[in-house]
Amino acid sequence: MTETTGYSGSGLVLVRNPHLDLMEEDVLYHLDLGTKTHNLPAMFGDIKHGMGIPSISIMLHELIKLLHHAKCRDVTIIRIGTSGGLGIEAGSVVITDTAVDSSFQPRFEQVVLDDVVVRSTELDKDLAEELLACSRDIPDFPTLIGHTMCTYDFYEGQGRLDGALCSFSSEKKLEYLRRAYDAGVRNIEMESAAFAALCGLCGLKAAVVCVALLDRLEGDQIRASHEVLWEYQQRPQRLIAAFIRKRLGLFPTA
Repeated sequence: MTETTGYSGSGLVLVRNPHLDLMEEDVLYHLDLGTKTHNLPAMFGDIKHGMGIPSISIMLHELIKLLHHAKCRDVTIIRIGTSGGLGIEAGSVVITDTAVDSSFQPRFEQVVLDDVVVRSTELDKDLAEELLACSRDIPDFPTLIGHTMCTYDFYEGQGRLDGALCSFSSEKKLEYLRRAYDAGVRNIEMESAAFAALCGLCGLKAAVVCVALLDRLEGDQIRASHEVLWEYQQRPQRLIAAFIRKRLGLFPTA
């Protein structure tokens, strides 16, 4: 399929997604904006975010070098964050056993000079089970172990219908996401593959713990209130706090 460049005669930015016109509101989650809740034509901003594989890769290279120079030993490193769930209820916490790519394979492809280097994305299974055991002391949200699909893009790369570009149908999207679920994927984010690959190559015990903000089989946009989302985002932190207390032999405070 060949896609051509297009320009709007009005000078406005052109989006190529017929689904946008059918939406009651388009929530731009990462910018904390919405077409109904904000007067977007009257607003102007220069928003800069650090997210995805490039950002975490840069951070990890320097963090791992810091750990090396500091002569740290027996390091355990855990990434926590948010994700889109797959076939699980919003607010569920997913502990990743393996990060997979968009073809559901446990690999991370890194371009090095003009070579494509394939790296393993297996994470420490014992650490994942230890985290799951800690979750049993926190009964007010579900926690599970599953595959995490890592993508290079939030919109088309994750099969969303609400990006500026969309060349597939809602039926095709759901068929793809159901195949991902059948392959063991329980959530989708944009950092885990690089995280798992770098940590594994450098001998670090690593885990990924992310809360699901929605079930992608039910929709693409996050509809929960800010208060609910804030509570969801505390859940991985609560789990890791319980894990640290257990490792240190501490008891939870009342």
